[in-house]
Amino acid sequence: MQELLRFLASYEIGIYVIFVIVILFNLKGLIEGFFTLRKASFRLEKEVALKKLRSSVTIISLFTLLGISIFVLISLASVRVPGISRIATPTLDVLASPVPAEGSTGATEETRQVEMQTQTAIALTGCIPGQLEWIDPAPGAEVSGSVELRGTVNVPNLGFFKYEYRNLSDELWTPISAGNRPIIEDLFAGMWNTAQLEAGNYALRLVVSDNQNNLLKPCVIEVRVLPE
Repeated sequence: MQELLRFLASYEIGIYVIFVIVILFNLKGLIEGFFTLRKASFRLEKEVALKKLRSSVTIISLFTLLGISIFVLISLASVRVPGISRIATPTLDVLASPVPAEGSTGATEETRQVEMQTQTAIALTGCIPGQLEWIDPAPGAEVSGSVELRGTVNVPNLGFFKYEYRNLSDELWTPISAGNRPIIEDLFAGMWNTAQLEAGNYALRLVVSDNQNNLLKPCVIEVRVLPE
């Protein structure tokens, strides 16, 4: 299944182009058959025209449904199957410090500590301020009931993203919703309903893929769900 998803994602545009060409060709046949049927005077002519109409309608419907199915499979089903793409995540050197330019006084010790803390947080959580982060709830927040989810997904060459949760005592991630447009400090599409969840510590994560179907390192935070 993963190989099929990877193949469809790799050749998605080409498949759509072929489908459009086939649909346009049969749409032309549909129009010609319609006018032929209107002008037909004999029974045989009408039967031929009807046969052409049925054939064109069948092929157009079939390829339209195939196109929709492939789109749904790639956009939604592949979101639920992490690992259909090879993850290419750059390795961060959390101990690296910027080298001050010649003649400058260099960064203060406090600035270097802040930079190191930021790099460490990115390496541990995958969250990048201004690009991939949770705004609400904040890490460590306590939530209950129906929770509005707000954050930022603004990475170069965005393909799609999904957001999901899991109980820290369980390894299974449960999807909440997904999208394919950038979001900057705004609400995500779906609410997180915690009313039926067991109280305890949970993880929320953002999983992002670029338009080449490469998965980035997920942004993960922990929150606590309170009993109703």
